[in-house]
Amino acid sequence: MWRWRDPTSRRLWAWCRIYHPSPHTPDGITHRTFGPLHRLDPHLPVSGGAPRVCPDGRSVLYVAGNIATAIGEVFGDFPAAAVCPRYRIALLRPTVPLAVLDLRGQGTAMRIGALPSLATGDYPRPRTQQWARAIYEDQPVARRRIHGIYYDAAHSNGPALALWNTESRIEVVHNTRGDLQDFALTDPRMWPRVVDAAVGLGMRADLVPRCPQCP
Repeated sequence: MWRWRDPTSRRLWAWCRIYHPSPHTPDGITHRTFGPLHRLDPHLPVSGGAPRVCPDGRSVLYVAGNIATAIGEVFGDFPAAAVCPRYRIALLRPTVPLAVLDLRGQGTAMRIGALPSLATGDYPRPRTQQWARAIYEDQPVARRRIHGIYYDAAHSNGPALALWNTESRIEVVHNTRGDLQDFALTDPRMWPRVVDAAVGLGMRADLVPRCPQCP
């Protein structure tokens, strides 16, 4: 079960998402209905496996348990995180407790007949997406509607969530003063954390005027 815990002086940052604003991703909580693209997407592909806007409305939002995990998930396939001024990070929370299938425990995936390292293993994307669709459709946990998967991220081994159809159950956090907790990665309050997280993952963090995601 994913529940929100208020930040403390010892735990300032919790669940977050790094995103690059675009017409399809205007903010940190917009779910993606086009797919399947990534490892745990539950979308229905066209015949042959090509992605599309899912005809039955399936959506996904990937959320990281800390900034290092978020950096690894977004930039981990590259030797450096190329951060342009458009990249942002939003602190997210569930508005209600969300039941998710926890695949972090030993043997959890095998108990439902899934691949032992479904979320982290070097399996072809079509295969892991097939399992995500099966979990989405079969709902293997009795008496609970599963809203996604809790897993260890491949690049950082940190906590991560793939949330399904939770648009009405997720919001961006406001602090006690009412300020929206959504920042540019280049913000002076954030950039040192970005650099530290990248170094911890064996990467660089480079400021660039434009990145491959820029229009």
